[in-house]
Amino acid sequence: MKKFFTVDVNQKILRTSAIYGLFWGLVVALFPQGFLRLFGVELISGVEFWQLLGMGAAVMGVGYFIASFDSDRYWPIVMVGLLSSFLGTFVFAKALITHTLPVPFSLFMLLSHAIWLLPFYYILLCAYDSEIAEDSEPKKFSELIKYVRTSQNISLLELSRNHNVLLVFVRHFGCTFCRETVAEMSKIESAINQRHLTPVFVHMSDLDFGNEFFARYYQHPVHHVSDPGRALYKSLNLKRGSLYQLFGPMTWIRYIYAGILKGHGVGRLEGDGMQLGGVFVLSQGQILFEEKAKSATHMFHLDTLPKF
Repeated sequence: MKKFFTVDVNQKILRTSAIYGLFWGLVVALFPQGFLRLFGVELISGVEFWQLLGMGAAVMGVGYFIASFDSDRYWPIVMVGLLSSFLGTFVFAKALITHTLPVPFSLFMLLSHAIWLLPFYYILLCAYDSEIAEDSEPKKFSELIKYVRTSQNISLLELSRNHNVLLVFVRHFGCTFCRETVAEMSKIESAINQRHLTPVFVHMSDLDFGNEFFARYYQHPVHHVSDPGRALYKSLNLKRGSLYQLFGPMTWIRYIYAGILKGHGVGRLEGDGMQLGGVFVLSQGQILFEEKAKSATHMFHLDTLPKF
């Protein structure tokens, strides 16, 4: 069935959902009482709440229209749409069964959410399976480190000849858990140095943005490598996460803790949002230790490293 969802089909689906969301969103936002009366619901109070819901639906419609230009790139918008459709389907299916709302209204709202579940799911699968900027044959890590240079203009190979390099592959800088990882590593910098390790962060943004990002957590310049094509990631066989690894229940639980309670938040997506990270120790051009992330929430712990 996935073969049916080509680029053109996905674009048409997203634009149809954009028109659908904009139309009904504006109807509800502008005429909430009239909309509800169509289904036998009499609105006595709470007009502003329904207007807000309508505006939210219209905004999602705009999001779907933007995503229609490149669903592989703007998959987070589709993910939000899928979650919204799933929750809406669940809520109004329950209302239909328990008769807590008029049947015509519950049925209309149920169908309005359920019709997008399958299309959005397959659009996400297509985005996951896409091979944007993929090399037919990943370059060898041993070759890459000869010419890949850090932000301080030294090759990884040269740096590893003078220091044991703690090579930290992060996801994208907008990722809550990427921010948490960098923040926590900055706090244990002295312990890392005592282990005779030099941290080098690998990311998918450009060097200027990397300098700006790491300045938030470190009071001095740190080594980092810009790898927008993910050549280093692929050379060490760092995989893209599955939907469960990226958006499973633990991700949302950890987001509440790391993103909200600890204040790391979330930022702009740069690079491949499905890429997972990892930690390696590089010495004399050889990998002595590796720890590949099994989910988006993976946290590095210094105690897992052997002594060098």
